[in-house]
Amino acid sequence: MNNVIIEVATSVAANLAITLIAVLGAWLAAQIGKSQKLANISAAVEELTAAAENTVLELKQVMVDEMKQAAADGKLTKDEIATLGDLLWEETLQKVSDASIGVLRAANIDINAIIKGAGEAMIARMKSAA
Repeated sequence: MNNVIIEVATSVAANLAITLIAVLGAWLAAQIGKSQKLANISAAVEELTAAAENTVLELKQVMVDEMKQAAADGKLTKDEIATLGDLLWEETLQKVSDASIGVLRAANIDINAIIKGAGEAMIARMKSAA
């Protein structure tokens, strides 16, 4: 009788241990997946930010300086600023990989806000350096 109880207890303990190992493995796999997803999102945001900053520099070289020189007061109008904002968005998206855009959209990240924020931050840095 004691042998039967010991066998049943051993069998239950072994099954419990196997189940716990499987659950722990699944949990670890989920954590690794989340970590990888965050790394992918971070890389996509960095790519988008760098593209927006480079686009600001390009637009300044190609368009902004000429627009300011053409203006009597040397300043951009609201319409010109809006046009430059549209160009910033369009040209930045052309520089970013489809994979990064897909990652950001899947994560419901506001791509427009990142482009606008990176662009405004770059403009502020350029103004403070001047």
